[in-house]
Amino acid sequence: MLDGVLALMIAAMTGAIVWQVFARYVLDAAPYWSEELARFLMPWVAMVGSAAVLRGGGHVAVTALIERLGSGPAAAIRILRDLVMLGVAAVLVIHGLAFADLNSFQDSPAFEVPMSVPYMAMPVGGVLIAIMVVIARLSRPGADWALPDPDAPVEDEGEGFVPVAMRAAEAARDGGVRR
Repeated sequence: MLDGVLALMIAAMTGAIVWQVFARYVLDAAPYWSEELARFLMPWVAMVGSAAVLRGGGHVAVTALIERLGSGPAAAIRILRDLVMLGVAAVLVIHGLAFADLNSFQDSPAFEVPMSVPYMAMPVGGVLIAIMVVIARLSRPGADWALPDPDAPVEDEGEGFVPVAMRAAEAARDGGVRR
């Protein structure tokens, strides 16, 4: 569902920008709403997208240190990382709500809605990120959920291209034999 919402927001933002450019340069009459819609959607796309990518283990992860540690210290570092991420999510929620409340008395020029609407992306994104961290930790308790799931099937993306991390995970699952 998160991916569907994200796709709709990206499509609406792209459509608004394309319409803005077309109307301004071809029709010589820029719409008053399209730029504001795109600006309102951008923080929502960033925050919802961050949670969606987190869910799939798609964020950049530097694992050189963890790979060299034993299972005990590596697990402790992963727990610390999860706690830090939950702390950052809490900061986004607390300060995002305060910032949205601070701007709730100001209306946007085109839509005439409270400016708290775009600013609510921060606390909503914080909640989504926290939920994704908890779900990831509960669904893969012994594994590093920040990496792609090694048990997930690897799909060839055309002409023999398979993401490097997924190829390595598949090779490890197959006993070290790489294709």
